[in-house]
Amino acid sequence: MGREHPMEVVGRAEELYCVDGLTFDDTAVRAGVAVSTVKRWAERYGWQAKREEIRQALSAIRTDTIRLRAKLINNCLGSLQAMDAFAVAKMEEVALKAMELADKRAESTPPASPPLREITSEADAVAALEEAVGIRLSALLASPDKVTLTALKEIKTVLDLLKDMRAQAVPETDEARKDRGLTAATADRIRAILGGQE
Repeated sequence: MGREHPMEVVGRAEELYCVDGLTFDDTAVRAGVAVSTVKRWAERYGWQAKREEIRQALSAIRTDTIRLRAKLINNCLGSLQAMDAFAVAKMEEVALKAMELADKRAESTPPASPPLREITSEADAVAALEEAVGIRLSALLASPDKVTLTALKEIKTVLDLLKDMRAQAVPETDEARKDRGLTAATADRIRAILGGQE
């Protein structure tokens, strides 16, 4: 018999798949369960039909909201009554808040994390750290409001570490092959820096 999951996990997976429209793979990652488990739940609880029903309902809501806004604006233009103008203003305020909420949700959705790389040597560690710094720097520059002195100091610290690591990565001799791998100090520095990113 398979592992039993709390109903909160099942409910979260259902919401991710049916409401948010994520794929089985993305739902599994975000819910912290196996893809096969999500597929089994989808079949058992009829998620395909729920997903389609929710998609149609959301589409109808968007369409009806646009039609309502158009009718309210036409009524306001025709009557020039204060109540009609107030209704238009309120409806436009609601539409603006909905757009802002959708933008915030899109920004807060975490990107799919790349698979973990295997780090077996100093050169692998340098390459992985360079990639992580590049991703972090790109994300930072894409959102100028997130550029802070603390963030810049973190980047500088990592760049200094990379410089030190590159200097230590000299061509291997027979003696160097015996001491292959990360030193404990370097591993601790990487953990401290990467732990500080989150």
